[in-house]
Amino acid sequence: MQIVEVDGHDPVEFARFFAVRDDVRRAEQEFPVGLGQEETRGLFTGNDPDERSNGLGLVDGDTWLGMAWLDWWLTENTHVVDVEIAVDPRFRRQGVASQLLDEVKARALADGRTQLTTSVIASPDGTSSGTAFAEARGFVRKHTELHQVIELPMDDAVVDALGRAVPGYELVQWGDRTPDAWLGEFADAYTVMSRDVPHGDRSVEIQVWTPERLVAREKRRVEQGRFTHTTVAVDGDGRLAAYTQMGGNRAVPERLYQYDTFVRPDHRGRGLGIAVKIPNLRSLQAELDHPAVLHTWNAPENAPMIAVNQKLGFRASDRRVALELELS
Repeated sequence: MQIVEVDGHDPVEFARFFAVRDDVRRAEQEFPVGLGQEETRGLFTGNDPDERSNGLGLVDGDTWLGMAWLDWWLTENTHVVDVEIAVDPRFRRQGVASQLLDEVKARALADGRTQLTTSVIASPDGTSSGTAFAEARGFVRKHTELHQVIELPMDDAVVDALGRAVPGYELVQWGDRTPDAWLGEFADAYTVMSRDVPHGDRSVEIQVWTPERLVAREKRRVEQGRFTHTTVAVDGDGRLAAYTQMGGNRAVPERLYQYDTFVRPDHRGRGLGIAVKIPNLRSLQAELDHPAVLHTWNAPENAPMIAVNQKLGFRASDRRVALELELS
C-alpha cells in the first residue's frame, strides 16, 4: 500500500479519488450532498487566494482503499487544515483511515499548521462511525448543525401563501454577480454574517470581505459551473438589511443549496428572513425543469431560522458535527 497525492491535474486519477468519497456519501446519506466531480477538480486546480485544496489516496496497486480531502486556509485561519476522510466500506477496520490521518498530521505540521478540523455526518442523535473514529483519535466535538431538506419544485400555491411584504423594506434580486451598486453593502453583510453566525466552541477567525474579494469569489464560482439566486431587503435609508442566496451546480442538477440567510441584528424580529426566502425560492423554481432536493444547515441554537425552514416544509435529515484536533 502507498499514499498518493492528488492535485486534480490528472483527470483519470482524480475520478478514482472522487469516486471513493462520492460512493461513501451516496451509501451513507439519504440525501447525499457535496460538490460535483468537475466542480471539485476546479477547486484543486484553481488559483484561489483564500484557500488551496488537494487530496491523498491510500492505494493498493490499482485499488483505492480510501481518500483524504485537505483544505488549506490562506487568508484567515492559516493555522488550520480542514480534512475529510472516506474509506471504501470493503476496507474498513483495516487501519486505512488511521494511515491517512497520520499522513495528514505530518503534512500539516510540516506546513506549520497547529490544528485539524473536520465535519462529520451523524444521525439525529449526533453519533456515527465517523464521529466515533474522530473522537477516538483525539478530535473534540465543537459544534453541531441540523441538516434540513425539501423536495422541489414546491407547489406554487404553498409558496405564495407564505410570502408577505414587510413594510418599510424593498426587495432587490440578482443572479450570479452582485451589481456594482451593491458590492460594498453586500461585502459588509458577508463580514457581519461571518461574525454573527453561530460557531459553537470552534476557534475561527472572522472572514473580512471587501468588494474586490467578493467579485473574485463570484468569478471563481461561475467558472466552477455554479449558479446563484440572491434576494436582499433594503431599508428606507437604502441600506442592505437582509439577504439570502440559493443555488447549485449544473453538473449536479438534483442537488440545490440554501446558502446564507442573514438579517442584520438591528432588523431582526420583523419577518425579513422568510420575506427574502420566498421570492428567492420563486426565482430558483422559475428555472427548475427537473426534481431536486434543496439542502440547508443551521445551528440548533438558531431557532428562528429553523422555524422559518419548517414553515416552508423543510424536514430534518441528519446532523453535521464539527470537531477539532490540536497538533503538537
